Amino acid sequence: MSGNAKAVVGAFLIAAMSGRGTVAAAERPPNIVVFMVDDLGWNHLSAPGPTLGTAPAVYQTPNLERLAAAGVSFPWAYAQPNCAPTRAAMLTGQYPARVHNDVYVVGSLNRHGRGGVTKQQARFQGPKQHQDVAVAAVTIAEAMQENGYTTAHIGKYHVGGHQGPATLPEQAGFDINIGGCQQGHQPTCFASNQGDGWLFKGLGRGDFDRWAEPYDDGYLSRRGLPAMLAGTPKHISDATGDALVETVETLAAGGQPFYLQFHTYAVHGPVRARPDLRAAAAERAEGRQQAEYLGFIAGVDETVGRLLAVLADPDGDGDPADSISEDTLVLFTSDNGGTHADNLPLRGEKGMFTEGGIRVPLIACWPGRLPAGTVSQRMVHAVDYYPTFLELAGGAWRPAPDSHPLDGESFAAEMLAPGTDPDRGPIGFLFPGYLDTRAQPGVWLIDELADRRWKVSYDYESAAWSLFCLTDDVSEVNNLAKAEPQVLATLAGQLNAWLRQEAATWQPKYPLLKESGLPAGSPPQP
Repeated sequence: MSGNAKAVVGAFLIAAMSGRGTVAAAERPPNIVVFMVDDLGWNHLSAPGPTLGTAPAVYQTPNLERLAAAGVSFPWAYAQPNCAPTRAAMLTGQYPARVHNDVYVVGSLNRHGRGGVTKQQARFQGPKQHQDVAVAAVTIAEAMQENGYTTAHIGKYHVGGHQGPATLPEQAGFDINIGGCQQGHQPTCFASNQGDGWLFKGLGRGDFDRWAEPYDDGYLSRRGLPAMLAGTPKHISDATGDALVETVETLAAGGQPFYLQFHTYAVHGPVRARPDLRAAAAERAEGRQQAEYLGFIAGVDETVGRLLAVLADPDGDGDPADSISEDTLVLFTSDNGGTHADNLPLRGEKGMFTEGGIRVPLIACWPGRLPAGTVSQRMVHAVDYYPTFLELAGGAWRPAPDSHPLDGESFAAEMLAPGTDPDRGPIGFLFPGYLDTRAQPGVWLIDELADRRWKVSYDYESAAWSLFCLTDDVSEVNNLAKAEPQVLATLAGQLNAWLRQEAATWQPKYPLLKESGLPAGSPPQP
């Protein structure tokens, strides 16, 4: 971080006192809300800032437009290409190559099939991995607790519970956990009457069932929803939104700064929209399937509006005197690239390491603190949230670097004053296994060189290097590996240096050679 950037942060941030329950009101750091959607494509929203104006007109998200107009957009934001590793990266501030964050993909690293390289054809075998963030990891929730925050999780978690209750959110630093377990998606989008009452059948531990009753006139009136919904089954997006509103009300009355991660089940399949939202979307959609998806997104956008409303008036009495909007940083993002519609001009989809699989929307809004309607060109990765939140919390407590080092870089300064701290070090990806047609063993690195943003990669199956200039070719059409040998050599050297770093807890897993069972190691220099 540059000296100017440090000065910017210092001008805006007041360090909090260390220890839980010791943050004085006059020194209180911001509340932080992370609103993360499941499987939302980079430009599947109508706000022009985070999408660089590439979103098709069919997407209409007025509340996200409002959020972006009041904050800072980051159109160069990255996640992992699959939901579980992104969530693990955000929780730990670490890449999957770290000992305590050994989560590379959902399920197994040997997910052959769907027309990809078969198990028999594959030259390698994927190593074993874990599906949960390790108990020994220091999660962002635990770190925020140490800095005086109350913490809460609502919705999809996915990186805890596979190995027993010790890795569930309530054991990983969250004071409140509504819905967080090992489950990766919602089995159904609508509640149903199972004889003993209304519930979302098969959804987690039943945490959202207390919001499962059908829509009644009072609910519809309070939210301004159409009368046609009266008596119809509750949609999961509305139930999670109800949980969000109630939780923010509780946290706002608690007197402590809070960290809340709200992880929606939408827009993961099954893709089913609330009837009125589907009907409205049908007017601009090409067929029922697209109308369902657009309506599903509209439900997410409604929840963004509900979040902004409860921050502006936590007790809901119509008097904004208790507003916490200016005390709260809201970040909106997705866990990976889109899968229900194309991500053009980005190539690929969820599960791929092309831009369409790893580029995600990111909007930051903190009224009165962030410059409204601005766009930052800085790269951001999922591992960057952890150090950013620590800095915003005052940084009085941080995990020990020898036992839990952080791979991310804080973007607090760039958020507060876009353009003052635009440079981020290289972003690396390692995938040592197989994900049907979408991914096979490889390594990738994105970095700046000669005022250009480049992406270099090595594919283990073909033993081939690729090089794309994202600045000029965001669609990754022109492989410049042969045309730019010096750039390729430089970036390949950086990629190998990243893989071979000698650092605490750094233990990358490579694809295993079938013949010997030994790890393939880092790629040869081109």
